[in-house]
Order: sequence, then structure tokens, then C-alpha cells
Amino acid sequence: MSEQEAVPGDDKLPEPEQSKLPLSPDEIERHGVLPGFEGHYTAPAADSTADPLDRPQFRPPPGFIKPPQPPAGAGDDLKIAPGVLKKAAGQADAIRDAFYKPAASLEEPARKAARALGTLESALAVQLAHRQWERQAGTVTAWLAHIAESLRSSDGTYTRTDVAVGLTANQVRIRSALEDY
Repeated sequence: MSEQEAVPGDDKLPEPEQSKLPLSPDEIERHGVLPGFEGHYTAPAADSTADPLDRPQFRPPPGFIKPPQPPAGAGDDLKIAPGVLKKAAGQADAIRDAFYKPAASLEEPARKAARALGTLESALAVQLAHRQWERQAGTVTAWLAHIAESLRSSDGTYTRTDVAVGLTANQVRIRSALEDY
């Protein structure tokens, strides 16, 4: 669905295209994106594991620069209980549902305020502020849906991995020391 202007009185927020969902502020900060360049990067698909800011790196000749090594034991401590991601996805959906209707319901009060202000410049400012609010609220709801979808996708990945590891482990037979006698 492409970004669109809301139709007066429809109580719906415009939704940006999933392929044009802007990066979250924490991703922008984490990667040190320079001010003014934030709009040049977009979020990957919900089921993607790609970092949106990974770019092809300069490849120096072998031995020129030793690449940095991750600290010992990095990532060894991550353990996620079954269903935690699915529960978090449900909570993201609940937040989206609780936010969507109140955010979309501001159209009528904004139109009333603009009519009451008549031809004053403030009327145009109210209309502009409302349009911007709808765009940003639409982006927030799209991000919440994206987060919920990503969590569900991750939960499925963990579940499939756990099942595959369990099946593989069940195929291993421990030999008894008495078998050869």
C-alpha cells in the first residue's frame, strides 16, 4: 500500500509502503547516520535478518589491515524461552490497536478547529499539523505492525531451530562401554 492522503471523515491513517518504512531512531543512532541522511535508508522486510545500513565494505589486500574480532563469548548468552517472542508480538499488536483509533480520530476536531479559525493563517497551520500528524501516526502504526511481524517470524525461526536440534540430538546414540565386550 502506498502512502496516501486520508479521505476526510474516514478515520484511517495513511500507511507508508513497507519497502519505504523509515529506520527507527535507535537504528539511526546506532549506526551514526549523519543528520539529513536519515531518509536515504529504509527498514528491511520483517522476516529479513539484514542490517539496513550494511553497505559493501572496502576490501583491502590480504594482510593490509587485520579485521576487528568480536569479543570472546559474544552472543553466547542469548537464550529465548519458547513463546516469549509470540507474546511480545501480541503486545505490539495490542499497542498498535490501542493507538490506531485515537490517532485516527483527530480528523474531525482538526477540521472543526480550522473552520472556526476561518481564513486566518492559523487555520492552514492546523490543517498542515493534522496532515503531518496523520503521516507520522501512520508510520508509527506501520512500525508497530512491522515489529509484531518480525517478532512472530523470529519466534517461528527459534521454534523450527529448536525442533531441528532436538531431532538431530535424538539421532545420536551413546555407545555403552560394554558393547564391545
